[in-house]
Amino acid sequence: MRQYNMKNLTKVITVGAITVATLFGASTFAHADTTTSTGKIKIEADDSAVTPLNPTNPDNPVPATPDPADPDNTGTGNTGALTIDFLSNIDFGTQKVSGQSEKYYAENKNPYIQVTDKRGTGAGWTLTATATDFKDGSKTLKGAEMSLTDGEVRTQSDNQSAAPTTSDVTLNGSSQAVLSAEANAGMGTWLDVYPGTQGNNENVVLYVPAGNLAGDYSSAITWTLEDSPSAE
Repeated sequence: MRQYNMKNLTKVITVGAITVATLFGASTFAHADTTTSTGKIKIEADDSAVTPLNPTNPDNPVPATPDPADPDNTGTGNTGALTIDFLSNIDFGTQKVSGQSEKYYAENKNPYIQVTDKRGTGAGWTLTATATDFKDGSKTLKGAEMSLTDGEVRTQSDNQSAAPTTSDVTLNGSSQAVLSAEANAGMGTWLDVYPGTQGNNENVVLYVPAGNLAGDYSSAITWTLEDSPSAE
């Protein structure tokens, strides 16, 4: 008759029992639990002033002088939820009296306009401009016309809003829509840039007919930001 070592048999049975309990125990006690939490934010209109952005790349740091041809211009400092933040002053340099009509190009390489809409309503807006005659005291630069063409609308790359629309204009005493945002467009900060060559920007032109007097002429351009899209 075979003899069993009860001590060893007891060990085998005990180990087997532990193994089985471990396997079934994992299935018995496993449990998945789900619940939810929340994230909150309240966004309100802001009326603080906005710093001019970099006209060549709005994502890059702001240059010390946004328009090098207009070095003392650091922006309007306007406050409110809908603002004009920057307007380049245009310089057409010093020219000679000509015997024929001439086109003179702006010295500014990247003159621009900057508008910010922080109302948070998506109501749209329109930027218009009017210009006085070019004058030097009692003298008028007769027939002179300044035009802005081929503007490029720019903003920071992560702006989620639809873009406003820029229009070619010849500035005079009548109101001209330069930049317009339809409903749900133009939110955030937007630039209308007229890029060209330094000292010879063909997108910003002053037409001067022959037969004018020499002088140091200037024109005042009035910009108006209306809180609704253009009616046109």
